Amino acid sequence: MIEKYLHKSNMQIFTALWFILAFLSQISFLSPQIFAKENTVVIVQSQQIAAYNEAIKGFEEGIKGKNISIDAIYNLNGDADEGKRIIQDIKDSKHKPDLVLAVGILAATLVKEQFTDTPIIFCMVINHKRFNLEGTNITGISSEVSVEDQFTILKELLGARKNVGVIYDPAKTGNIVSEADRVTKKLEFNFIKKEVASESEVAPALKNMIDKIDALWMIPDSTVITKTSLNAISKTLLEHHLPIFCTSDAIVKAGALVSVSPDYVYTGRQAARMAQTLLSNPATTSLGIKQPDKLKLTLNTQTAEIIGINLTSFQSHPDVVLYP
Repeated sequence: MIEKYLHKSNMQIFTALWFILAFLSQISFLSPQIFAKENTVVIVQSQQIAAYNEAIKGFEEGIKGKNISIDAIYNLNGDADEGKRIIQDIKDSKHKPDLVLAVGILAATLVKEQFTDTPIIFCMVINHKRFNLEGTNITGISSEVSVEDQFTILKELLGARKNVGVIYDPAKTGNIVSEADRVTKKLEFNFIKKEVASESEVAPALKNMIDKIDALWMIPDSTVITKTSLNAISKTLLEHHLPIFCTSDAIVKAGALVSVSPDYVYTGRQAARMAQTLLSNPATTSLGIKQPDKLKLTLNTQTAEIIGINLTSFQSHPDVVLYP
């Protein structure tokens, strides 16, 4: 009887030990997912504008379920001095972020100065090459659509119109225009260029070329694109029934015909994928500068009607936004 009891007891102990070992084995197998430290990200945006908010929204969507959380979102309000103080506070915090997402040029330049050993991802920076946003810990998403992509779409849109003008400041956008020289020759455009060094030279440059062009290509050049000059350019081109082609949907809303620009929400999602790659591979500190994964066309239907351009072939495109 005792032997039978002991045998039964031993069997119960053996069974219990088997279940414990099996459970421990499962825990050991799953522990990286269950107990892995959650990675924290701090987001710094240059200022509160719709495009930046869309990118941040995309990032928030992209990190869901990826063991990444946003510790805080800081808005620099376009103030460099206030921005420096905020960035320093983040750097001095006891709970340092595992990665910093910088949205906009002010945020990107200040974060680069202060964080030399923390992975940084920047986005929504126009003409990023001008600002030397490179480093062993810096990854970025270009806000420029490739020049070839822009002129390929322009060729489809304009058809037989071949004379394209551009007004630019060589000190700011000479590199973009140099690239366009190569592309326009390849796509058989007649490229008409006017250099300016100040805003006051923009109107005379436009007057000099207006009768020679079929379209004006506007690039992100702060000498050329100001509130005053933009209004004057839009008015002049409409009066001559000529289209403006650009890379900013804000300029389309001001009267340009079409813009080719990154999809801002998708840019945020792309940044989220980059963050996941960097945080899951600590030995990798930079992924370099990448082109945006997804583009969108914004078309001004009122402008198209005024200047007599048929947008039918573009309106059914899945990545087209019609304004108004």
